Amino acid sequence: MTTLAERLAAVRDERGHGPGVARRNDDVAARLASWNGARLITAEGGRVALVERRIPLPTDVTERLAATESTCYFDTESTGLSTGAGTVIILAAVGRIDDGAIVVRQALLPDFPDEPALLRTVMSWLDGAERMVTYNGRGFDLPLMSARMTIHGLGRDLAALPPRHDDLLPVARRLWRRVLGSARLADVERGVLGVRRRNDCPSSEVPERWFAYQAGASPDLLAAVVDHNAQDVASLALLDAELLRLRGDGWRSPGLIDHRGLALELLRDGSDDEALELLEQVLADGLGGGLGDEVLRLRRLAARVLLNRGHSERAESLWREAARSGTVEAALAWIEVARIRERHAADLAGALEATRAASRVLDLALALGRGGSMERIGRARLLVERRRRRLTTWLAAAERRAARASRAVAA
Repeated sequence: MTTLAERLAAVRDERGHGPGVARRNDDVAARLASWNGARLITAEGGRVALVERRIPLPTDVTERLAATESTCYFDTESTGLSTGAGTVIILAAVGRIDDGAIVVRQALLPDFPDEPALLRTVMSWLDGAERMVTYNGRGFDLPLMSARMTIHGLGRDLAALPPRHDDLLPVARRLWRRVLGSARLADVERGVLGVRRRNDCPSSEVPERWFAYQAGASPDLLAAVVDHNAQDVASLALLDAELLRLRGDGWRSPGLIDHRGLALELLRDGSDDEALELLEQVLADGLGGGLGDEVLRLRRLAARVLLNRGHSERAESLWREAARSGTVEAALAWIEVARIRERHAADLAGALEATRAASRVLDLALALGRGGSMERIGRARLLVERRRRRLTTWLAAAERRAARASRAVAA
């Protein structure tokens, strides 16, 4: 059974009349390496153009990263955005922190039949690291890497992947997508890391440049792709350091950030005290003004943390602070008070009183025109009335049970 590389070689020989094709391909590969400051090596399965560069990083960044476990930063460029069999990895990079800088090693593909050599080379760079950091690696880079290695019969080599994988894209979405309008790495670079790219090649242009090179265009088309890929890896290290800062004491001065997302990140990291302190400070500072939906979400998260730690009185107090105005949000705050009294204090009478307070606040909001649309007031009214009827029924049943018990004792 012939391999894919052998079949492609046969097609090239047929179209180019044999040995001349190999010489021409060797020339193209040499030019590719020359244009991109690479050295061309022959590895098992083909050739690879290797690029290595050292990118200085701020001292505080490297000190923060040096304190972590052995980490590699990984990114790929490919012929498409799919992880299916038709997408080929044309460039892969691995970065490691070394003495005040990140050393980025890149494997550039000279031609399609050389892909097994690229895959083996990259896996050798990843081998031995305890942790791998990517940006959308779970959704793209690793599934694509796995698919390509399986196609070439290298599936067993995937065991060399680091045991821990941290994909920073979901974290970036929690922390910055709402405030930046996007969680693309380029947007996080500009808005959070202060990185300003010049003459950058967008990822959407990478396949077009690669296919143009394959059609005979100058290899200099790929120089911008190599630069783009190297900056992606360097930005991964910067972002990793920023997240480490935020999880330490940096959450006290986070800069531009989604505070609720930061609190969730601290909770995921096991820093419950810090998350609660952050939420209470944000609420005390009146973030967002008034009692908007975002402030209600922050308050709900803070109350949940308090309830999980058994502080029901503090959680109720938190909601009562939000229930002082004649707005729909204040009515919803009273409903939260009712829920806490019912579920955590077993105080049905107190819960019913809080629900009645919510109903009175809705009447006031409607009279003062502070409730927003009629639809919004109507939804809040349905919520309040359902809880009021249920609590009234339960309280009446509890009173009947108490009366029967009292009569039984008297008898």
